[in-house]
Amino acid sequence: MKKYIFIVFAAMIVFISCKKGNGIIDGGLSNPKVNFNTYDFLKSHPKKVFDTTLMIIDKAGLKDIINGDVTFFVPNNYSINNFLNIKRDEARQIDENKKYTLDSLFKYFTPAMLRDSLGIYVFKGKISYNQLTEDGQIYHPVVSPSESFVISYTKTPGYLVDGIITTDARLVYFTRVIGERDVLVNGQMEDPSGDESLLDRSAVCQTSGIETTNGIVHVLSNSHPWTFKVKDF
Repeated sequence: MKKYIFIVFAAMIVFISCKKGNGIIDGGLSNPKVNFNTYDFLKSHPKKVFDTTLMIIDKAGLKDIINGDVTFFVPNNYSINNFLNIKRDEARQIDENKKYTLDSLFKYFTPAMLRDSLGIYVFKGKISYNQLTEDGQIYHPVVSPSESFVISYTKTPGYLVDGIITTDARLVYFTRVIGERDVLVNGQMEDPSGDESLLDRSAVCQTSGIETTNGIVHVLSNSHPWTFKVKDF
């Protein structure tokens, strides 16, 4: 997919999230500081969009880690549900009546598997706006240091939301590197190997730069599937 198409698509995601009240207009916060640690911030959210995420945190034994000096790219309930829907669709290739629910996830995923799957979103130290560039930088998760992620931002023009004209948005991108990091060739992102199955997978943050008492929180868009899951068929 061409880079400029992806940027426009990401901006549309943020626009839709804002209209639903699940995000904010400019990708950041006017007052980014909250008087909670990261776990309690997610637990205290009035719209209860992190309940499923918190269940996985508890079962994976990750509470102490996310309450450390870390940056957490948070997949919300929508992200977990996107994952479950893909797993259900895969299962129905074998049995059209098959279901795959949260109970199924906890049945088939051990605590160690949950820890590895959610742990890819947690990084040592505070990764804030001031450290980001448009080209991005490679980071490695605390739990799975062999994994590589590119964290970057892109500026987009202002747009109209509920009668308010926004200023330029700085959208934070979270990209999982599959194989080698993709490169831009003739306006299109490609894996150096030429294998399309190894294209990197990106997510955009709908809310970013939240400063808890212990770290930084960036909330991923509702359209992001947990673990960057894609259909295997």
